[in-house]
Amino acid sequence: MAGRRLLLERTTLILAGLGVTLGSALDGIHSHFGALSYTSPFMAQEAWWVPPLFAGAYAAGVLRPLLAGEEPLLPGWKVALGMGLFITAYWLTVAPWPWLVRSIILASIFAVGWWICDRTLLGVGIAVVTAIVGPTVEIILVHEGAFVHHEVLVFGIPGWLPFLYLTSAVGLGGLARWLATPTAEESGPA
Repeated sequence: MAGRRLLLERTTLILAGLGVTLGSALDGIHSHFGALSYTSPFMAQEAWWVPPLFAGAYAAGVLRPLLAGEEPLLPGWKVALGMGLFITAYWLTVAPWPWLVRSIILASIFAVGWWICDRTLLGVGIAVVTAIVGPTVEIILVHEGAFVHHEVLVFGIPGWLPFLYLTSAVGLGGLARWLATPTAEESGPA
């Protein structure tokens, strides 16, 4: 039990660190390519609170192994593919296509990623909750004046945003699952 707790703590810390680094870098795609602007940018066109916000958002990926318990080890290539699809989806959000086209592509990326890398009802459930909670947080921040999206569909956010959150759940959920699965050495003798 203590070993499982340590694995989950380690997973949470790694995901939080990835949120500070990769999450902030991916958000930079939006701030540097004109998808959004921060009201009070601090560094690299981002607000000071972006890294801690992304740390918390990415660390929430630990919910996957918490809710699922111990799952079979996810192959590393599926983890890499899920994260690669998530990063690709981020780039596609600033592509010069209509928002509906980008949304369809992002939804397709989610579907393919989920089919190849997950195929569980839990994975779909987490993705749907993520696609609701993530945009809701952004709606609150937009309405508080923290930043603005420059391609608004409704409530201050773009139409493609929930689909980006769907893809994040496949990538980060798979990574969390992989990180929280004990290795043979951590499992102890058979």
